[in-house]
Amino acid sequence: MLYEQIMMRTAAWFLCLDIILNIAAYMFTPGNNTRHLAFIITVFYLFTAGPCVSQNKYWVSFTVKTASTMDPDTFFDQKTLDNRILHGLPLTDWYDLPVDGGFVTKVTQLADSSGYTSRWLNGIAVYATAAEINKISGFSFVKNVRQMNNIGSPAAAGIAEDSTGWPARVSDQLNGMQGTLMAAHGLSGKGIRIAVLDVGFQNVDKHPAFQYLRDHKGIVMTYDFLHKKENVYNYGSHGTAVLSCIAGKYHGLAMGLAPDAEFLLARTERAATEYKDEEDAWVAAAEWAEQHGAQMISCSLGYTYQRYFYKDMNGRTSVAARGAAIAARKGLLICIAAGNEGEDNWKFITTPGDCDSVLTVGGYDPKTGFHSGFSSYGPSADGRLKPNVIAAGTAWVATPAGYGVEDGTSFATPLVAGYAACVWQYLKNKSNMQILDTIQKTGSLYPYFDYAHGYGIPQASRLFGNRKSNDTAFSMKVDGIIVTISIAPSYFTDTISRVPHLKNNYLYAKLTDPTGRIKDYELIKVNSQKFDLMGINHYLGHDWIKENGTIPIKDVDDMISKVYPKGWTLSVLFDGCLKTYTF
Repeated sequence: MLYEQIMMRTAAWFLCLDIILNIAAYMFTPGNNTRHLAFIITVFYLFTAGPCVSQNKYWVSFTVKTASTMDPDTFFDQKTLDNRILHGLPLTDWYDLPVDGGFVTKVTQLADSSGYTSRWLNGIAVYATAAEINKISGFSFVKNVRQMNNIGSPAAAGIAEDSTGWPARVSDQLNGMQGTLMAAHGLSGKGIRIAVLDVGFQNVDKHPAFQYLRDHKGIVMTYDFLHKKENVYNYGSHGTAVLSCIAGKYHGLAMGLAPDAEFLLARTERAATEYKDEEDAWVAAAEWAEQHGAQMISCSLGYTYQRYFYKDMNGRTSVAARGAAIAARKGLLICIAAGNEGEDNWKFITTPGDCDSVLTVGGYDPKTGFHSGFSSYGPSADGRLKPNVIAAGTAWVATPAGYGVEDGTSFATPLVAGYAACVWQYLKNKSNMQILDTIQKTGSLYPYFDYAHGYGIPQASRLFGNRKSNDTAFSMKVDGIIVTISIAPSYFTDTISRVPHLKNNYLYAKLTDPTGRIKDYELIKVNSQKFDLMGINHYLGHDWIKENGTIPIKDVDDMISKVYPKGWTLSVLFDGCLKTYTF
């Protein structure tokens, strides 16, 4: 209880600080010197007013909707109606009906202040004290109340301004997905409308990276859900970098794969502090995007600890995940950053990347082609595969004043969003879930997957049917708890020194139980023709050895029956060759 009180108070102080920073940014700009006294008075009030500390944020869900009809032709963009027809959905349903205004009025009369309502979730976010929320909970039309405090943060790991070697850097972030092949097939995201939800898009209306986008009027609409106005170009640079990874250009060279897509830009998060709880703004933006014809959402924001635990990363708990699930049911393809918690205590994916119907994107190091250390791991709390795919976690991006290199799944995500837009342009009559499935199947590792790489890097050649077939790259022998791999001699320059000549000579191995959940997996650099899977061998024998000590030869069969539960499967992938062994 004490911990919760401390965290609630901390979140409240950070909320106050963020408000002050926004006010200060305005008051201390040139020409506003006369407002300095007003700023000081405001600071004094915020730090002495009780509600700033005592109130918290809650999501209030209602039991019913009283409206029964609405006019889709006046409410929705034609692209929205077309997308629903494509997916065989009704033009309106219960989720589209408005929240009861009387319910909202009664709740907001008691609350200190309110956030956004949601048609999809049939509820409203409010700031309230414990006493106020107890009264609100007592209304007959209130289904339940959930506290919303959590930390929301962009999935960016760092930035380094650097202009050296930029052509190679831009190529690195697109080559893994074989971007030149997409361009050769005339695919550039044309006709696909993408909503980007972020902390702000500073200078996108002026930056040369987006001149091409502005010239063909690629930005259809913008909205700042924090200040409730259209201009999103004055706050936060994270969205600027993200958008450049879909549609930016640098000296005529594409930084993303979908420069001809259409865009809706939504500001849903503050950048001044990370103690934010704006998931209601996220859902409001998703509803806005669907209303105005978005077929895709790309979002590089994630929510993790304070009020969430890993067990909550099940796709059903957070407000954002529930909103994302409904957006997917509405026919939107959603690309979400896995998060940058791989080297932190949290380690796992963030929400709404835990949702089962979104494309969760991890990051890989362009220098190696393998998992970036910062990229969050799967699975979801209920054991589902996450991330789904990976893309370059280090990218050349637009910054407010120029260009630079940034790290994070924040940038892997829009790179995949650009790829996805090209896939949907190519397969225009497919549904969002068919496109998601196609993207997974074009992964460089498919059908192999693990919790670091998902199905690997989406590759254009696989979209066009050029899948490498290889059945003889290696052989596998299982003897007791010892798994031995023998690589084909042709992979080595000579049979004496056994020097490998592969550029990316890595082998993937994993153990899965009968439910399909991975129990152990490893990535091995191949330096010899024959070797044991030491990590897998250790995992298989460790528990039995720990319990029974040294393994007598006569007990091997008994040990195997204990170590290998029936139905466990060993899968090994090397250079497109996949072999499995089921115990």
